[in-house]
Amino acid sequence: MADAHHAPATTSPTPEVPYVCGYFRTPRAFKLAAMAARDADYKNLQAYMPYPIHGIDAILGLERSLIGRPVFAVSAVFFFLAWFMCYFHMTIDFPLVYGGKPYQTPQLFVVVVMETGLLMGALLNLLLCFHSCKLLPNPTFKPMHPRLSDDTFAIAVPITGSASAEKLTAWFNQVGAEDIEAKDPTQKAGDVHA
Repeated sequence: MADAHHAPATTSPTPEVPYVCGYFRTPRAFKLAAMAARDADYKNLQAYMPYPIHGIDAILGLERSLIGRPVFAVSAVFFFLAWFMCYFHMTIDFPLVYGGKPYQTPQLFVVVVMETGLLMGALLNLLLCFHSCKLLPNPTFKPMHPRLSDDTFAIAVPITGSASAEKLTAWFNQVGAEDIEAKDPTQKAGDVHA
């Protein structure tokens, strides 16, 4: 296996898997194609969207993300740590009376506690998203389509024994793909066209 410095530029997160990709310009056409792919029982397909589309997770059969659980746990830990910091400072370390209130006054701690917990939860959320979505910088990565992050949607279906490149190309034509691209890394560049 070639190292990342000498590897050819890739166009897919899984460049070793041959696939046929259909491109769509509207969210409606994309959702209809995703439903058709689900109904046709295509497995391991990948969907690419420039922005989130409501309901696409259920259409593609994706499970709920696990990112929320560690983010909630870290936020709760830092909520508690910030509250303890405020409590220790206001009651033990340097007690001050504010407006005649007792030393341990939760109303004074709300901003510090909330902001600390939310900040740490947001930072962990960002890092987990980068890790789980493989969004780390990759100098060899090239987008499959130049407008994929702008206004174009894509569905990539792996080529398998039961789903050949010709069959998938015909299927994408049937569901209304505006552009179709077939990639097979085992063949030389230019051997597979749609």
